[in-house]
Amino acid sequence: MTPLNARLAGFYFCYYGTVGAFMAYWTPYLLARGLSATQVGVAFGLMGVSRATVPVLWGWWADRRGERMVMIRLAALASLLIFAAIPLVQTVPAVMALMLAYTLFWNALLPQFEVVALNHLRDGGGEYSRVRLWGSVGFVGAVLAVGPLLDAIGIQWEPWLVAVLFAGMAVAAWAVPEHRSAAPLRRAGESAGATDAATPSLTAVLRQPAVIALLLVCFCSQLSYAPYYNFFTVFLERHGYSRSLAGQLWALAVIAEIVLFALGTRLLSTVGARRLMSFALLTTVLRWLAIGLGVDSLLVLLLAQLLHASSFACYHLVAMYYVQTLFPPALHGRGQALYNSASYGIGGSIGSVASGWLWDAASPEALFLLAALVGAVGTLIAWRYLPRSPGA
Repeated sequence: MTPLNARLAGFYFCYYGTVGAFMAYWTPYLLARGLSATQVGVAFGLMGVSRATVPVLWGWWADRRGERMVMIRLAALASLLIFAAIPLVQTVPAVMALMLAYTLFWNALLPQFEVVALNHLRDGGGEYSRVRLWGSVGFVGAVLAVGPLLDAIGIQWEPWLVAVLFAGMAVAAWAVPEHRSAAPLRRAGESAGATDAATPSLTAVLRQPAVIALLLVCFCSQLSYAPYYNFFTVFLERHGYSRSLAGQLWALAVIAEIVLFALGTRLLSTVGARRLMSFALLTTVLRWLAIGLGVDSLLVLLLAQLLHASSFACYHLVAMYYVQTLFPPALHGRGQALYNSASYGIGGSIGSVASGWLWDAASPEALFLLAALVGAVGTLIAWRYLPRSPGA
């Protein structure tokens, strides 16, 4: 791995380490702070609304100005400072407000860093999947380390442990150089010259059936993931599993993801984008059915978590492929932002609110059965409407 690729991998490692420490244990922390399941769902839903809107604004600014790494560094610091204030406030509305506030900056990070990383890797000849897998390694390391720590010192320390990883991510952002395209993009944005004239408008790109299909598939995928992201740990604890074991199951899923990322480029070229995305959504359906119906069997849970290799890693690789090919280079920042908005933003926010309400009003098992239904819709859209690619 080249020194530059190692720096890219370092940012992914810290970023997804933060995600792992947050995602696996934040809901138990919120419940311990006195929030109900419905309030937890609303809190995550508000974060999703931010993710549906804010990345598009950041993406527009980054495409016009270039200098994505400057924005990423400042956003990383701002999100760290706001997040670190969460354990200092006392009321539920204040906790929810700070969760929303930090995401206004946090949600700027990944879409724009993906553009930087893909540009560097295109110029340097590196494989995206082999760099991105270090994010999965960070996720696994954080989940496995934080779970036992919380068992030993108490769930109230969760935000401080996440904040430490936030700080590591902010430091890692300073190690990644700006891509050489930053300055030309900035001048193009200021002059609105020939480059802009030769580039299709964002509206024209969004009218393409393939782009519409991609955004719908991504919406369905991440809508179906909301019960897992927000309530999987609590669901396991309700069925008698320890928090440490829950963390190990999270980690197992991402270990499977790492293996897939190591093979990802060859798999995509061999199987084809449409087939691989359809397979990813189909295994997502199987995974949620297994968790919802077989939660009391550890063997079933182990097998379900191994499906993360296809249900998420395959999905993510194909989504990145389509965003890079369906959006022209001058719109890559906004393309990444729209992908994140449609999937993790709109899909995640609707799924979070619905999950919190259904947890209280129906049953946890019902969450995963409905998630499987949503995944099935996404499978049909992917197979019918996504374009073919070489190898399809």
